[in-house]
Amino acid sequence: MLKKENRKHLILLTVIILSAAIAVSSIITVAAASISKSNVQAETNAEDAYGEIELSNGDVLAGRNENGCLNMYALKALNVFVNYNGSSQKIRIAKGTVADALNKADVTVGENQAVTPAPDVQVTDNMVITVQDGVKVEITADGETKAVVAPIDTAENVLNALGYNLGKDDILSVDRNERVKSGMKITLQRVTYKQETVTEKISYDTVTKTTDELDSVETQVEVKGADGSKEVTRQIKYIDGKKSDEKVLKEKVLKEPVDEVVLKGKEKTVQTSAGFEVSTSGENTFVDENGNTVAYSTVLTGSGTAYTAPEGAATSTGVPAYVGGVAVNPNIIPYGSRLYIVSTDGSFVYGYATAVDTGGALMDGSALVDLFYSTEEQCVNFGRRDVNVYVLS
Repeated sequence: MLKKENRKHLILLTVIILSAAIAVSSIITVAAASISKSNVQAETNAEDAYGEIELSNGDVLAGRNENGCLNMYALKALNVFVNYNGSSQKIRIAKGTVADALNKADVTVGENQAVTPAPDVQVTDNMVITVQDGVKVEITADGETKAVVAPIDTAENVLNALGYNLGKDDILSVDRNERVKSGMKITLQRVTYKQETVTEKISYDTVTKTTDELDSVETQVEVKGADGSKEVTRQIKYIDGKKSDEKVLKEKVLKEPVDEVVLKGKEKTVQTSAGFEVSTSGENTFVDENGNTVAYSTVLTGSGTAYTAPEGAATSTGVPAYVGGVAVNPNIIPYGSRLYIVSTDGSFVYGYATAVDTGGALMDGSALVDLFYSTEEQCVNFGRRDVNVYVLS
């Protein structure tokens, strides 16, 4: 067993060696000696032989118990400032958490007091730790919910102080500049962005051309269509790892599409004895003003006029005159025929009608159809114009 004087010399020598080593490197481990725990406590007056002993030069001599003996090593000390109850103190600590630093500063945190940075944050050189009155809030972020005592500050500052490292695009359930209050619930959603580049199809269009070489019911593919391709780069937004939306950053055409060209036989137009044109089509459909596809048997083109009559006036078929009841030559368009009437240039739509009346202009061929309106003003507005009269199937 070492004599008391020899143990003192050994500890002093260890301290000198460790102090010199620290001057060379920030973290030096020196297995200088195996000294029994009781001897270190007796000869160095250490507060805790398992903790840290501050050396005369301000660095730290740390101890670790191994098999009943204390292995001594030296660490470069960190400066930490603790603000508590209006006062500030400086401590030196080699490593550990904010909670370790508070313990070394002999500071006890009250139930309604907030610590920033958070107690589990590792200490760094020149770190400032503040203990102040706070409020209880609930924070949901990164997949978990925590009830914490937060300093009375803005929501953004509180989250950063508690180690959440709020990003500029992250989403908060409260305004970033709103001051926290007791019972507040704050939800933090992480926003990230990712770029992706994919190859996509460009669909070809179909172009229809009419030709005299085909019958009206015939079609023929002149040029076969082919899809093209393009390279598209998008920026995709994720909220808490889930895709939220995206926007196109750039597009590059790799292959132009080829339009398909379809030839179609022309509509045949026949001149009637009354001078009106009667057209037939292989499809025999048109699209009305409401976007509905309607089948018809014949379409006649000619001059349209308008007329009105007193309320209750009878038509040639005996029914009272009404808007939607029109006058025709019954030899060309039989009474009772269901019609759809629109100007040839598409600028005016009378719409669906029924052949219920006739008149001199219709019988002598100077007009194809006479449209009934309830007022003279409407008749004047229509005037005389060329119309297509579709006889519905």
